[in-house]
Amino acid sequence: MSCPQSVSTATACPQSTPHDAVEAIFFVTATADPGMVQRLVEPFSKLGLVPTRVHISSENGQGDEFSADLRVAGLTRQTAHLVDKALRRIVGVQQVITLAE
Repeated sequence: MSCPQSVSTATACPQSTPHDAVEAIFFVTATADPGMVQRLVEPFSKLGLVPTRVHISSENGQGDEFSADLRVAGLTRQTAHLVDKALRRIVGVQQVITLAE
């Protein structure tokens, strides 16, 4: 049984091993707040990870919400699942979509 290409937040890939390195992409929608960017990067920092891409933009005309695209290469699906859970716990985060390739 092989793991799907996308990681759902409800389930992690049960057969992943530490040697199954993937690139994880986290798409986040959050309230525009001066400290939000710092809070979004913190789960990566706590795990000693440096994102390969961080792109944040205000998508609506009012400027009260933004979208973030955070990417990290070389982590396991299990670690991607842990980061996903950490991002969802941040106050002000409205949505997290995680893909692991």
